[in-house]
Amino acid sequence: MYPNTCIAILFAPPLVSGMTSGQLCRGTASESDDGNWYCSEVNTITYRNISQSGSYNRTTSVDPDTGICGHRPVSYSGFGALTPLFGELSMHLRGPMNVSQIAVYNFYASISGQHERILYASDRRNAEAAAQAKLMLRRREENRAVSSTTLQTRVAGSRTSDPSATPVVHAAAAEWGRVAYYTSTAPAEATGLAFLANLGDPRLSGTFDYSFGNSLGYVSGTGGKCVSESTPFDGTLETSEFEIAVFTDKPCSGNCNYARPDATAHRGWEGESKAFFIEFQMDHYDNYGTDQGMLSDAPAWWFLNADIPRILQYGNDRNNIPCSCWSTGCGEFDAFEVLGRGEERAKSTIHRQGNLEGGDSNYFKRPVGRTLKFAVIFHNLNITASVLDDNFEFGRTLDQDQIADIIAYEPKSNTHSLFGIGT
Repeated sequence: MYPNTCIAILFAPPLVSGMTSGQLCRGTASESDDGNWYCSEVNTITYRNISQSGSYNRTTSVDPDTGICGHRPVSYSGFGALTPLFGELSMHLRGPMNVSQIAVYNFYASISGQHERILYASDRRNAEAAAQAKLMLRRREENRAVSSTTLQTRVAGSRTSDPSATPVVHAAAAEWGRVAYYTSTAPAEATGLAFLANLGDPRLSGTFDYSFGNSLGYVSGTGGKCVSESTPFDGTLETSEFEIAVFTDKPCSGNCNYARPDATAHRGWEGESKAFFIEFQMDHYDNYGTDQGMLSDAPAWWFLNADIPRILQYGNDRNNIPCSCWSTGCGEFDAFEVLGRGEERAKSTIHRQGNLEGGDSNYFKRPVGRTLKFAVIFHNLNITASVLDDNFEFGRTLDQDQIADIIAYEPKSNTHSLFGIGT
């Protein structure tokens, strides 16, 4: 940031009025055989205003000898890293699915060639940076209705009456920088990503005990077995029996919340403004096994508070109390989830027990026999999940106009559903 300079950070304008989720469901709602409700096929769903205060129970201990997990309550204000879905997230995929590309972006404000990442005060490590983060947040609120993408600002203290002699600072359009990328094109390559699964093996990576089962560990390219180091995913999860978790390539090293001892723990993606892009295909394949209790032919793409899988994604302790913070509302967003065997419709839901949550019954069409490009964008306190054009490129940077085009809400649109979480 330039000293003695007043700079306004520009953001996309707020959503305008249009078709809500309820309006799109009028006359179209129907219950499927498995008990799920569906309304209209859409291309985009926006969850409006996910910023509310609340609390959940953070895990403080996992003891394999006693089989007991400890917790303490954590309160959050609706802003900052403690707020569900604003803090670190992990990405999760369940088959059957073929993945061609994954890209993750963080939001930056580009000011005369310098980049300032938008972070929360709680992410800063000193008082000066914390003050800057708060200032940027306030300016974001003040400028939400501003639609222009460039601006000139005068250097404070200039008192000349000649405009041509007044020094100016040019604030360029905001930019989203790609921080992770994966392609399955042989040989599969991944930058900024680590691939894990609940298959931990103390001989390779992660851990196992009879109280809590397998922790996270690095997973093979097929998603089927534990390996000793992070390995690029080969792009195919053959059935719904295969799930993988995707984190940043940065291992936790004293900079993460508590994680299960000896688990393979990596950092997630944090911040109010972040974006995830994927290209995938979800053809129909039933499970190989005979476990009828396991969902079959039901692919999904979703996000969790990263503390959840680093503790225990599935399961309770010996007192039948969930070990992770999930059940008390620390946050999950199901972006594209098929809920029934062989279903062709995918739904989205915010899980945040004990706080405002919900899911839209308008749905996305499952991509069978074709690939689909899809995005989830956390920005301006909203979450937008959207189908992309086939020619959309996951470039090294995306400008704010590209993001604005994805999240823009058109009046009277019958393909963009607005689901209000907060007012």
